[in-house]
Amino acid sequence: MKFIIYVSDYIIPFIIFYIIGLGLLTKTSIYDEFIKGAKDGFKVVLDILPTLIGLMMGVGILRASGALDILSKVLEPITQLLHFPSELLPIVLVKMFSSSAATGLLLDIFKEHG
Repeated sequence: MKFIIYVSDYIIPFIIFYIIGLGLLTKTSIYDEFIKGAKDGFKVVLDILPTLIGLMMGVGILRASGALDILSKVLEPITQLLHFPSELLPIVLVKMFSSSAATGLLLDIFKEHG
């Protein structure tokens, strides 16, 4: 029976023990630092959230109105010359503005086409 050891299985536990060990050596309150970091992260989320919602809504409106499909059809001759599927053109265009919106659009395409 072979045992395969993957380094990736040990990275997260190593990082956790490293942080705890470093905190004990430097006599730092790890929990307080964690809470400060969580608060800062939550502030960042609150700052980004309106933009993210706006981008997602904008992409949803463009999809529902058919504007992305029309753009794909208009640019289809160019995409055929480049051997690029015209169905993926909306993802490329949206990716310039928001990576998460492009990911959402890609997931929608996967749901439609299986």
